[in-house]
Parts: sequence; structure tokens; C-alpha cells
Amino acid sequence: MCFLPFPFFKKEKKMKRSDFALALFGSVFALMLTGCPGGEAKPDGLPNLVTASIQLTQDGAPLAGATVSLIAAEGGQQWYPGGLSNDSGVVELYTNGRYKGAPEGKFKVIVHKTETDPSKLGPAPSEDDPAYGKWMEDSSKEVRNSYTLIEKKFGDAKDTPLEVEIKKGGETPKLDVGKKVKEKI
Repeated sequence: MCFLPFPFFKKEKKMKRSDFALALFGSVFALMLTGCPGGEAKPDGLPNLVTASIQLTQDGAPLAGATVSLIAAEGGQQWYPGGLSNDSGVVELYTNGRYKGAPEGKFKVIVHKTETDPSKLGPAPSEDDPAYGKWMEDSSKEVRNSYTLIEKKFGDAKDTPLEVEIKKGGETPKLDVGKKVKEKI
């Protein structure tokens, strides 16, 4: 739990209601911006995490929008680092999607990126619109195709050739996921 110190309260001087409201608002606003000192408690057993990132490319160009998961090379994994690549192909790693960084160790790297054909029907009308029923009927008949944009071997822990070692002070490894593909899932 967070407690806000109010160092401006003095016993010898009574604070005006407007000063108190302003001080309270300012303190709550500062708390919203910075969070509680010490942050959220980490779960038992969470190993020390090292701030780490990976840079992904495909055919030598940055790969944006790919999902990355790290699987411990030795198995017996309880904590799962991963993330999403940005426009530069860089993935900032978070463990269990919540804690910044990754445990030290050797990992296999799993990469996924998919695409789905957009609907030809456009967005759904509101439920009270008379056209909503027809839209629902037509959308149930429409088949949307999904594709993987990365060779399937990179999405399987047994087959992926990608590996990284996470260690304190380590560099950002650059990994390439091969040629561009568009294979139906």
C-alpha cells in the first residue's frame, strides 16, 4: 500500500481548506504519474531479471509487430520472457508479460506474426440498427483467411534455429527469421 507524505503540514499553523484540497490533488496527481515508491510486490520465486532486448529482422529488414517468446533451453520453465517487436524490430523483454526484463540463461526464441484478411462487410452496425441482423447473417457466411508471415519453423520450440543467452550487461542480439512468406494457417 502507498502512503503519501504531507511534509507541508505544520502543527503551529492551521491549513486552509483550499490549500489542503490543492495539496491533496497535487499529491494524488503525482502518485498517478509516478506510482507507489517500491512499486508492486513481485511474486515469490521470481528470479532476478536482467533488462534485455532482441532485434528481429526478416530478409535483413526490421520486423515489426512480431510476437516473441523465450523458452528455456534446459526446460523446467516457470517464468516466460517475451514481447512484441516495435517498428525497428526491437523487442523489449518482459517476464510473464508484466515484469521488465528476463532471467539470465540460454533460451530458444519463438517468433509469430500473422495476418487476417479484412472483412469485406465493414464494421458492424449498432445492435439497435435494423441492418444489424443482416450484417450478422452475412458475416457468419464470410470466410476470413489467416496467414503466417514467418516460416513455421520459427514458431516451434523444437524446430527454431534461433537461440539467445540473456546475461547482465549483454548486447542486444540480432536475429533474422528468414525470407518473407504468406502461408495459410
